[in-house]
Amino acid sequence: MHLEPERHRSPTISLTPLIDVVFILLIFFMLASRFGDWKDLPVNVLPSEASEQREDKDWLTLTVTADGQVEMEGERYAVTALAERLQGRDDTVLITGEADAPLQAALATLDAARAAGIEDVQLELMP
Repeated sequence: MHLEPERHRSPTISLTPLIDVVFILLIFFMLASRFGDWKDLPVNVLPSEASEQREDKDWLTLTVTADGQVEMEGERYAVTALAERLQGRDDTVLITGEADAPLQAALATLDAARAAGIEDVQLELMP
């Protein structure tokens, strides 16, 4: 009985699974990304004489507490109720925070002051 030797085929690499993986990664990154507008927060470096200038102005100080509330003129308010409390005021606002106050609450306070129509708002995060 005469048997022919087996032909050895060279192994081929299929690109189909690779293309599938690339498309799955592409879809994942497209769905995981945000294509919204980023808003920049302007940061001004104040000179060392800023503390002396602060005394000359009539400042309305808003202090963000550790529990996320805002203290204004001796009373505490929620950040959501702050915009209507500031409505119609034409003060220069200084937003400060306690040592363990959340940054998100300070930024929400800044947004509430801007929504109330106050144009001169300053955020002081470090004493």
